[in-house]
Amino acid sequence: MKRKNRGLEWKKQTVHNSKCVVEYDPEQKEIFARDLTDTFNEPAIYSKTKRGIRAAWDELAKTFTPETRLHDVVKTLEAKNIRTHYWCMVD
Repeated sequence: MKRKNRGLEWKKQTVHNSKCVVEYDPEQKEIFARDLTDTFNEPAIYSKTKRGIRAAWDELAKTFTPETRLHDVVKTLEAKNIRTHYWCMVD
C-alpha cells in the first residue's frame, strides 16, 4: 500500500548486490537486510531504532557498492546510531 504524505509517496526502497539485499520502508521507519551468501543459515537484520532512520538509509544507499556485505550494512547503521537485531532465518 502506498501512502502519500505532503505530496511524497511512501514506497519501499531497495539496494542489492550478489552478497546482500537491503530494504527501507519509510512508512514503518524500518530497514531490513539479509545475507545472500550464507544459504545454510540465512542471516538477516532489522533496525530497532526509528529516530534518524532516514539519514541512515541515505548514507547506506550512498555508500552501497557491489562489494558491500551484511556486516558493512550493520556497521553503517551503527555509525548512525541505529540499533539492529541480528538472527538466522533458518532457526
